[in-house]
Amino acid sequence: MEKATVNIVRDLVSQLTFVEQILACEVLINNQVQLTVCSTHGLVDGSIILLGAVEVLVIDVIDGDKIIIAGTSCPLETELTIPAPTYLHGTIKATNEELGLIKNNRTTFQIVYLFEVLSERGNRNPTINLGRRAELIMFFLTTPKGKTELTPTKYEEYIDPMNTLKEDFIDLIEESSIIGSIEEDEWTTFPHSIAGFHDRLGHIKDFFNESYSGVELRISLPIDKKGCTECKH
Repeated sequence: MEKATVNIVRDLVSQLTFVEQILACEVLINNQVQLTVCSTHGLVDGSIILLGAVEVLVIDVIDGDKIIIAGTSCPLETELTIPAPTYLHGTIKATNEELGLIKNNRTTFQIVYLFEVLSERGNRNPTINLGRRAELIMFFLTTPKGKTELTPTKYEEYIDPMNTLKEDFIDLIEESSIIGSIEEDEWTTFPHSIAGFHDRLGHIKDFFNESYSGVELRISLPIDKKGCTECKH
């Protein structure tokens, strides 16, 4: 049975989890600790990381490589884990209802949303490995702190981290054993200080009941006929 594209994307997003070495640790004032890593992979304020098996709330993310957590001493662990974001797919209406059910869950701070209905072009030529090409519209989103923030702040706090997460996703599909070659002209990104409908004058209406900020990715995804369902690392 052919695996549904939405499930292929789900499996890929589930692999957007990262183990980062703690390169430096500094105890700050106000019972806070700063951890330096190579990359924070789209973490935002209010995200969750794992130190060992313990969930730890991220108080602040600085410059894409520093994480502030509560504490009075450096952790014993030498590495931390950044969990994969929440994956949602469906129409805007259906996804809005699903978001309403999980809005109190911290996983809503990092969301990868695959817009439906999506289109696919199939191929039955036995001499070509490409099975189908899916035209995807995806959003890498997070919840802003407030609606009164200026656009430069939204770029620094939300759009830039979500763009990093989008780049992680591009890297992942380029290494996947079931995804064909991705050309530069086959994907396009759009920043969204407010994720919603726009006209030439600006934002008209939010997609969802809650406001989100982030990056939109439009990509033509070539899916091979054969191959394992896991991505290479």
